[in-house]
Amino acid sequence: MAEGSEGESLTFPEAGSVQEPWVALLTGRGRHLDDATLIRLFVLVVAGKGERSERLSAILQARYGTFSALLCASDDELRGIRDIGQHLIPMVRVLHEAAVRYTRARMDAADVLGDEASLLDYLTARLAREPVEQFRVLFLGEGRRLIADEAQARGTVNHTPVYPREVARRAMELGAASVVLVHNHPSGDPTPSEADLVMTRQIQAGLAAIGIETADHFIIGNGRHISFRALDLL
Repeated sequence: MAEGSEGESLTFPEAGSVQEPWVALLTGRGRHLDDATLIRLFVLVVAGKGERSERLSAILQARYGTFSALLCASDDELRGIRDIGQHLIPMVRVLHEAAVRYTRARMDAADVLGDEASLLDYLTARLAREPVEQFRVLFLGEGRRLIADEAQARGTVNHTPVYPREVARRAMELGAASVVLVHNHPSGDPTPSEADLVMTRQIQAGLAAIGIETADHFIIGNGRHISFRALDLL
């Protein structure tokens, strides 16, 4: 519910030949709107019209630049912003979770790795702007269909403790035929470290001992990623 005055219109006037943004959204043309406009629309819906909304929109645009970056902002970051209000942070969380679920739903259930673009959209929505390292495992069944996507550990800004025996134990519990390892680099640079290489080899060896394949290991950065399989590191 908007925090502005009851009954206030949230429409934008037309700007020359550019279609009015609300109409663009309602007619399936929202993809043509730039991020600054989307941020402004979002703030208007949550906070209503007024000087406060204009200030808040400008602050969010300057700080995050893109709508996706705003959705991935931490609660602590958002709480430190002037005029944030009580409704905006919960709505950011709702929209981010909706984006994650939407991208997951787009993955082909028959073969997760068969549509790598959709898989990477999902992993990026889940991990790209995490403030600390998070290590996840996608457990795959026969035909590489997704059984489960689980966070195995969260760490610091540059290290996540991962225990190969726990990955193997969970894969056996779920009856997985293969796994995809995933973690993020909060620095934004997805280049694997020596610790990443060692950890991957340890997990791969542990899984191979019980007949489970390590299908790939993705490292997600900010707008970039690497695949261990593509780099011949598996």
